[in-house]
Amino acid sequence: MIDKDSKEKIISIIESKNYPLKGFTFIEGFPDLGLAGTIGAKYIIDKLKFEEIGHIDSKLFLPMIRIQEGIPIHPVRLYASKKNKIVIAIAEQLIDNIIANQMAEELVNWIKKKGITKVISTSGARIPEGKIVYAFASNENSKRIITKNKIEMIKTGLTSGVTALLMLYLKDSNLDAICLLGNAKNNADYLAAAEVVKTICVLTGIKVDVIPLLQEAKVLEKALMENIKTIEENKVGKQDSTPMYV
Repeated sequence: MIDKDSKEKIISIIESKNYPLKGFTFIEGFPDLGLAGTIGAKYIIDKLKFEEIGHIDSKLFLPMIRIQEGIPIHPVRLYASKKNKIVIAIAEQLIDNIIANQMAEELVNWIKKKGITKVISTSGARIPEGKIVYAFASNENSKRIITKNKIEMIKTGLTSGVTALLMLYLKDSNLDAICLLGNAKNNADYLAAAEVVKTICVLTGIKVDVIPLLQEAKVLEKALMENIKTIEENKVGKQDSTPMYV
């Protein structure tokens, strides 16, 4: 168990730039089934040239990082765009269930502190012959947003991890919070990622061309699966495998 007094040392949200985020939309792109949200969030960051504004740190993250342009980068990072009024949290390793509760609590506290007004979390689903994107809401008003935008709603089911707790802790807030679930057909589903991006565009008003994402899918999928294989071969003890994107 992690006691309350040690929580701050285990999960820390560190802002490298004091970005004014009042009225922004927060998008969570942590790895989950099919990686649609993670792939989609990274695509938005790259295409709209978001600026890195900080990172999330934990002593319980796996001791594994990616090197970019010759230097190491944090496994969980924060990016923002003033033009689009969006901030994105993206991770390159699975968030262990041991710290999922603390991660969700810290994120919700930070979201409220920064004056963010809308949350879009992402996850995965596996529904054979189903739609490509599903959604569920944190409250009744958020359900109306899903219905208005004609997104297929999941009325009953189970979800887990940071995404589940993030939505639960926002249930009694006045923030609109929606979870988008990409219907995964494989471990790295770029079609589902493209559909998640398109749905985010509908919900936020941003414009992102997903055709290049689909065209690059085969190349990206090969690199992604090579990363996953490498991590699975080197995972520590009984830790879960930690999918990474490129």
